[in-house]
Amino acid sequence: MKKIIIKKIENRQNDFVAYFKNPILNSTLFICFTDSIMGAVALTDFFQMLKNKYEKESFIFELSTQNIKFKNEHLLNQII
Repeated sequence: MKKIIIKKIENRQNDFVAYFKNPILNSTLFICFTDSIMGAVALTDFFQMLKNKYEKESFIFELSTQNIKFKNEHLLNQII
């Protein structure tokens, strides 16, 4: 199972980054998004892009060790 890790961007109130590391290509794919409905859409698009690229893999969202609280219910539903 592959992980999409979500971290809060320091010194930014509602900004986050989600990323996926590919050790074989030695690369990281990422997206920055906000705690909003548009952030939920952006995160969904990122997730769908990864699913299309890695068809045989499954993905899970993992929150970093930081204390992350999302206010937007659409964003919460996407992660859960």
